[in-house]
Amino acid sequence: MNTLYKLSQSIAKSVVLWFLGVTLFISFFILDDFWERWINKIWVDPVMSKFDGHEWWTVILYSMLILGYYVYIYRKSESINLTRIVCIGVGISLYLICFLSGKWDYTSIVEGYRCTAWSNLLVFLLLIGEFILWIHWLLRDMKKNNKNGDSPKLEIEKSREVSDTYGRSPLVETTYNIMTTCFYGEGSFALAITGTWGSGKTTFMNNLKDKYKTNTSILSIIDFEPWKNDTPDSIVRTFFTSLRNELQIYIPNMSSVFNDYIQILLDEESAKPLKILSKSFQKIIGNQNPYETIRRKLRNTKHKIVVFVDDIDRLSPDEIKEVLRLIRNTANFPYIQFIVAYDKNYVCNALRNSGIGVPELYLEKFLNVEIALPKSEERIICQELKSRFSTTINNIWGINTEDEKITQMIYYTPNNPSNSIMGCYLLPKVLHTIRDVIRFHNAFRMIAQVYKDQKIEMEIEFQDLFYIELLRYKYNDLYSLLCNKPFALLELNNDKFGLKNDVKTCIENAAHGNEHVDIIYDILNYLFSLSDGVYSIHKLRSYDKYFMFRLDKKVMTVPEFMSLASKDEHEFSEAVQSLYENKYPLEFQNTIAALLNQISQLQKDENGQLYSPVDYRMIYGILSKLCKIDLPAVRTEVSVAIAPHLANLRCINNLHFKALLNLYNFMDFTSGNYFDTENFLLSILIRDNLMSNLYHKIGDEEQKIVHTFLSETTNQSNMTSALSKFIQNIQNSNIASEQLLIKLPDLSDIQVQYFKNCPDKLSELGFHLFYNCQDHIDLHTGKVFLRQEALDIMKIEILKCPENYFKKFIRTGRSSNPEFNTVFPEPYCFSIFGSYENFEEFLKGCNSQSQYETRVKNYWELYKNNSYRPIEFEGQGNVQEKIDNNFKKEIKQLKQLRYIKEEISQKGYVEKDIKEMFESNDLYISLREEIYQMMCKLNSGFTQAGSIRNA
Repeated sequence: MNTLYKLSQSIAKSVVLWFLGVTLFISFFILDDFWERWINKIWVDPVMSKFDGHEWWTVILYSMLILGYYVYIYRKSESINLTRIVCIGVGISLYLICFLSGKWDYTSIVEGYRCTAWSNLLVFLLLIGEFILWIHWLLRDMKKNNKNGDSPKLEIEKSREVSDTYGRSPLVETTYNIMTTCFYGEGSFALAITGTWGSGKTTFMNNLKDKYKTNTSILSIIDFEPWKNDTPDSIVRTFFTSLRNELQIYIPNMSSVFNDYIQILLDEESAKPLKILSKSFQKIIGNQNPYETIRRKLRNTKHKIVVFVDDIDRLSPDEIKEVLRLIRNTANFPYIQFIVAYDKNYVCNALRNSGIGVPELYLEKFLNVEIALPKSEERIICQELKSRFSTTINNIWGINTEDEKITQMIYYTPNNPSNSIMGCYLLPKVLHTIRDVIRFHNAFRMIAQVYKDQKIEMEIEFQDLFYIELLRYKYNDLYSLLCNKPFALLELNNDKFGLKNDVKTCIENAAHGNEHVDIIYDILNYLFSLSDGVYSIHKLRSYDKYFMFRLDKKVMTVPEFMSLASKDEHEFSEAVQSLYENKYPLEFQNTIAALLNQISQLQKDENGQLYSPVDYRMIYGILSKLCKIDLPAVRTEVSVAIAPHLANLRCINNLHFKALLNLYNFMDFTSGNYFDTENFLLSILIRDNLMSNLYHKIGDEEQKIVHTFLSETTNQSNMTSALSKFIQNIQNSNIASEQLLIKLPDLSDIQVQYFKNCPDKLSELGFHLFYNCQDHIDLHTGKVFLRQEALDIMKIEILKCPENYFKKFIRTGRSSNPEFNTVFPEPYCFSIFGSYENFEEFLKGCNSQSQYETRVKNYWELYKNNSYRPIEFEGQGNVQEKIDNNFKKEIKQLKQLRYIKEEISQKGYVEKDIKEMFESNDLYISLREEIYQMMCKLNSGFTQAGSIRNA
């Protein structure tokens, strides 16, 4: 039906051409003698007869031209040339009429077969060429339609065939029902549809137009777009030309009247003599004014016309006035309606600037009624934002479209950051219409794709990119300030940006008194106070990423880090060395921390199963290699990064739990203590704590995993100390034994096993492990008793290699003054050997005469004569030098004290030289005090100068 309608419309508009064409076609069959005579005279005799005998090479040349043409068209043409097809079709039709008439002879390729005429070859080439082109275009269109990659990634605003997002269908229906009654014989009726930019005026008009098209009583609907003209005169000419072309189909003899009227309108101020004479002659012969003629014919026919005028707010003031003049003056015809859409604020400002004092009253003179489209609801704006951005974020970042983070971002309410999806949202204050939503989404989509194409989309937080782009979209001056002079609004503390205290004043000054200060502050507050992502914009390391649309080359990217996973040992070392030298300091630490943080952000799939957004196995594998590399600084960075991840202890399943525990073995505790192992033990050895981290009940499998980890950890030095504190705290607390994942005796057995497995039990590590093999602690004295099993093992090791034990036997306290310190023996030597006597017997059995053996034996003599108490030195010289000298001086002083004691005991009195010898001896041990007491008893006048000092 549509084709028939178009055909009838074409006939009506060009009836003369159709009449001539049909007549010409019929004449070929009726006036065949006429055409035969003229064809012979014009074509056959003067032209074609000359080719007799030269047909083959002539046809070949023409064929080559045709082939060349179609080859070029095949490669370049993007659409079907209907004009060429029509011309070829008409030409072939005429040729077939002549060929089938039998009135002319044709030279054949094969003698006796007329169908093999040389001229037929050219016809076939033309038909085959067009057929091949048609197949080519058909296949190409199918291929393009099947290519998903060709689908547009950005969106344009549509005004037709769109859903009723604003919910204005009832308003359209009511408006249509009323307007269909408003056709008047007295003149035109004008309806104004006003609204802000992007408020849906065009969509509203198109929906209204669709309603009119269903009404058969309204015969003419005209779309008038005045903004396509460049002058007021061209607006007039275009409008009345369109009206003339529409009416001439329905009302006869209208073209000439409209032509005259257009001339009058455009030349009404002209004073050309011929025009004046023409108008005077028309008056003499009684011709009516064209305007009145048009009005009379329209009133008589009652032909209803609806003119839709959109976007007059794109026009200059003079052009706006001309359109208004059309509506109320020059085109004020019966039974015509004007439906005009515009932004009233813009039009009023334009008219005011052109000298119209009160433009609102001025408009009322031209327009009968006005419909102001209501403001878009905040809920609708947020819904449109979420529908678009959830898809984009899913495509770029792979985040589920229903992820709560997207909802929180879209429905953010400054006064209620938790977002109950109730209240005054921030985004509709910035994006007022769906057109705003589309334009902002297109800008965001473009920038996000830039990050995606560089494979660095995971290096930014999509929420922060969203809000920083929102700031750029609406408040570019503040965006430029953040980009170029961040310290005008921000302050830096601990490598993190925060808002200044007077930031609102700064915003107002920067924006020249911008009335949207509170909105700008809310956006900045979200970015620099509430955002807490791994790559948030408020972090110094990430700040520039959001303005450069790329990464600083000295910042390590996730792909660069992840590429380490595929390298062999040699390549791995070289790559790490290169990254360490070419990147900023702490880039390994920051990158690892960011990746581990992402692992901890567990999510649930559609089946309720936990999963991590990144592959923890690959990342943990890289960490295991980094901890073995010969770069202490890198190992330290790895340890610092691992510590918070291990402390959080968020696990997908038991496999992840096992791998996560193994991270403890990667940490390097030699350069600093970055991790609280004791708290870590509380989180894995208390059932309730562990269950909160694993999100499931704790059973035998979890117990086995933890027990295996504790038994096989390579950081036994830190672990055994933490286990001792943990056991002590549990014994002193009210935690029920049922809450313990592993019983305390089993933990103690693990400590003993550490010591057993130590290859050098007489080393610093060996002694540390040995001292943590604790059996119990005396609550009254605080004395720590070690496990007998550990004592027995240590004794065996000492008997095997006494020299190594002697090296660690003598200990000193901590002192800032090298001449003031306490020297004491290895604290558990008596527990190891059972008694002082047994240890002394062991010493007597050692005869290596080594330096360390001599030192221990000398010290033991001093220690024994000090009642088995540590020896204190206070101002008698450098203590460490005394130890290094094997206490030779102190042994001489000891022998002197023994001699003094023996002399006093034998003689029963104190001689002067003995007294002087005693007073000069500064070895303050128990033996000296004993001698002093003897001397006091023998001689009550003995001075106190020689008394031993009381500590």
